[in-house]
Amino acid sequence: MDYNKQAYLKLTKQRKHKLFIYSMFLALLLLLVNIVMDYLLTAHIPLNAVFIIIPVLAFLLVKHFFSFDQGIYRSFYLIFIIATIEALINARPEQATTTYWAYLIIVVIFTYENSMKSAVIMNSLAFCCLSVLAVLDYISFIELPFSQFNYLSFLMIYVVLSIFVYIMVKNFSDIEAILHRQSKTLQDNVDELNKMQKSLIESEKMAALGGLVAGISHEINTPLGIALTAITHNQDMIENIEQHLHDETLKRSTLKESIDAQQHGYRIILNNLERANDLISHFKQVAVDQASESLREIYIHEYIQDIINSMYSLTHQKNIQVHLQCPDNIKVNTYPGPIYQIISNFINNSLLHGFEHQTEGNITISVTIANSKATLVYLDDGIGMSHEILTKIFEPFVTSKRNQGGSGLGMNIVYNLVTQVLEGQMTCQSSPGNGIEISLSFPVEICSTGADAS
Repeated sequence: MDYNKQAYLKLTKQRKHKLFIYSMFLALLLLLVNIVMDYLLTAHIPLNAVFIIIPVLAFLLVKHFFSFDQGIYRSFYLIFIIATIEALINARPEQATTTYWAYLIIVVIFTYENSMKSAVIMNSLAFCCLSVLAVLDYISFIELPFSQFNYLSFLMIYVVLSIFVYIMVKNFSDIEAILHRQSKTLQDNVDELNKMQKSLIESEKMAALGGLVAGISHEINTPLGIALTAITHNQDMIENIEQHLHDETLKRSTLKESIDAQQHGYRIILNNLERANDLISHFKQVAVDQASESLREIYIHEYIQDIINSMYSLTHQKNIQVHLQCPDNIKVNTYPGPIYQIISNFINNSLLHGFEHQTEGNITISVTIANSKATLVYLDDGIGMSHEILTKIFEPFVTSKRNQGGSGLGMNIVYNLVTQVLEGQMTCQSSPGNGIEISLSFPVEICSTGADAS
């Protein structure tokens, strides 16, 4: 769960409310016990304890339906002080009600004040109110049932309890503040890691796009080079005919041979320029798909074949044969960009890891579409991987090429694309010497099939 300051403050407030409610229930319970015990032992109903039940019950009922602010809580400080004074004046010496109510005052004050300083001030005022009784009794202004020594002992207990509660609440508040700061620091670190991961993912995308550009450039160089050679040859033929015209030695057979040769050259030029144009068109669409996550309709067989063709220069270098098993003429509405990244990543991983020490190999991509779901199975007959790598294959920064430029983000990116963008599932199986099998399935919207097209 992300760090949220408002949520933290809300939880703190809820904790205070619960502590206050529990304190009230405890007060109510002890008052009832006090009334019952007094009645059983003396056959006397302590009216002062009965009287105190009324505000406690009223408070619990009101608290259940309304949210209190600081002023309301402070008004209850006064109620507790009055209850304690009333207990001091009317309770019998053998009763401990006064000490209990005093402790309740201390707990509530230190719990609900916004700062420790204001809690100490409010508690000191409560202590002064209770001390006034001892002073009034000492000057004989009032007559209390307890001796002066008992009142001084009570005030001393009040001070000790105050110190104890202060230390307890202070330590709790300090721990809460530390956890608060650590939560914020942790969330900041998580945010920073997320930013770094996004940056690395973008770098990975750009690296893949750079590889695609290099591959396409290599592929385009071949037809363009052939077209350039044919144009040069035709140019030489035209210059040769022009020289014969200038020397007045041009024969019909020579002109016919030159025209046939140039027509053949122009056919070569046209075919290779069309090949280059197709490559550029495929590159443009694949590059756009790779950089985006837009939903659009594609013919799944044709699109995957374009991806395979765009990586031909890489597979051709190692004599890797890529076999596609996919139904023709099925149009689906899906996210082509993630599909490109997934398949190109699989092929790159096979070339980099699976066929690292092999000069030839096979890759098979099988696609089935049924019940609005596409299932893609990717197989290679490379060296496979160890169980240790397999168990962590989808985790970030896991790679067997740590010191050779591998980032370890490829399969993590693929897993996130499958599960989050395509909303599908993905599994991987492999063992040393047995290649790799990756299976993924994701929902698609089938727009048309071969039967529909006919």
